[in-house]
Amino acid sequence: MVAPEGPVDLAVVVPTRDGGAPFRRLARHLAGLVARFDVEVLIIDSGSTDGTPEAAEAAGLRVHRIAPEAFGHGRTRNLGVAMTRGAVVAFLTQDVLPVTPDWPRRFAAALAEPSVAGVYGRQVPRDATTMEMFFVSLNYPATSLRYEPTPAGHHPRPGRVLFSNAFSAVRRDAVTRVPFHESTPVSEDQLWAFDVLAAGQTVAYVPDAEALHAHRYSTRGLFRRSYLIGRALGAVGRTRGATLGESVRFLADEVRYFVRQGHAHRLPGLLRYEFVRWAGFQAGCARGRLPGGAS
Repeated sequence: MVAPEGPVDLAVVVPTRDGGAPFRRLARHLAGLVARFDVEVLIIDSGSTDGTPEAAEAAGLRVHRIAPEAFGHGRTRNLGVAMTRGAVVAFLTQDVLPVTPDWPRRFAAALAEPSVAGVYGRQVPRDATTMEMFFVSLNYPATSLRYEPTPAGHHPRPGRVLFSNAFSAVRRDAVTRVPFHESTPVSEDQLWAFDVLAAGQTVAYVPDAEALHAHRYSTRGLFRRSYLIGRALGAVGRTRGATLGESVRFLADEVRYFVRQGHAHRLPGLLRYEFVRWAGFQAGCARGRLPGGAS
């Protein structure tokens, strides 16, 4: 069924810095959404030198420039909320490319339920390693998911996400009541999800809104990314789900996935990859628990 054309009360916020060719493709897509659905689009650029803001302006998009040192994953998204008007605010990263033509309408429809504070869509890699495909199969399946509030709260488990600002949307009233953490180096989306779930609201995964998005990390990049995630979660005491037992269970599931896919010969590389990720996360958690660890 094709959704009807017409306005959608939704704003799109995209933080950028040197977005390159992927962002130029996204800018063309966003310009099409403005024409089809009359959505509001705001690009917040933090010091690009490759023509990213100029490309956005050439596509007819509104650009707000900030200094590089003013950027923060949570802070900049809170700024985007303050500078836009839609009842629904969508967040995209500069390297994502939605492939569902009417995704704003699908996100807005999912958020029409008052108890749902935020939704995120399906992310599919353009091309991927077996490790990335396991992550996708685990976190972005073809079936919908809902995370309901629980008295004990939610804690992250290894390799799992509760929410992703690469391709997401939130109710303006929800993010106004529970803004993003402004001091966290990464994982502002996960921390926000923990907070709204603790506040009694729901987060939903909407697989019929789909986008191309993935990352490939070097060994050093993987360690640093995992370190920053652990540091962010450790600083707010959200690490109880990442136990050794959960880590072993995750690795066992991943090994079985490799074997089923016929990639048993790549298991040594998998073990190195997961050790680096585990070590980075644990180091970050330890740093985050120290006074001032989040800064």
